[in-house]
Amino acid sequence: MGPQGVQPLLLLLLDCWASVSAQTRATPPVPTESLNSTEAARTTPRPALSPRPFGTPKAPVPTSGPRPTPVTDVAALCVCDLTPAQCDVNCCCDPDCSSTDVSVFSACSVPVVMGDSQFCSQKAAIYSLNFTANPPQRIFRLVDQINPSIFCVHITN
Repeated sequence: MGPQGVQPLLLLLLDCWASVSAQTRATPPVPTESLNSTEAARTTPRPALSPRPFGTPKAPVPTSGPRPTPVTDVAALCVCDLTPAQCDVNCCCDPDCSSTDVSVFSACSVPVVMGDSQFCSQKAAIYSLNFTANPPQRIFRLVDQINPSIFCVHITN
């Protein structure tokens, strides 16, 4: 681009900046109509955008400190426990269910509880019923599951 092309480009950029700057100034109140009010809607003035010279880096965004590591204990999760302090039918992970309650279950409504399936490796809580025992018992196993996808998220901490 030669010197003749730079001047129109600069004028175009200046015109765009002026229109953006004009749009960010305060606008007068506009009356709103509702069933009970004809009060004017208030607007807050916004500061005009300040031009930053080309090549100047943006200021770093301040951080509030280290973020806590999210913890998902799948052994404590129970998605079928819907009623507090009561046994939910066929909910094998419900801590409110006694062995008498479990003896009338036909199957576990949620046999596997796991965290985010996007992770490459994760814990899974597996619930099942042992009908050969007298009375039938619930069985709980905590296993490591591996995601075979090549697009899984690897956790380092």
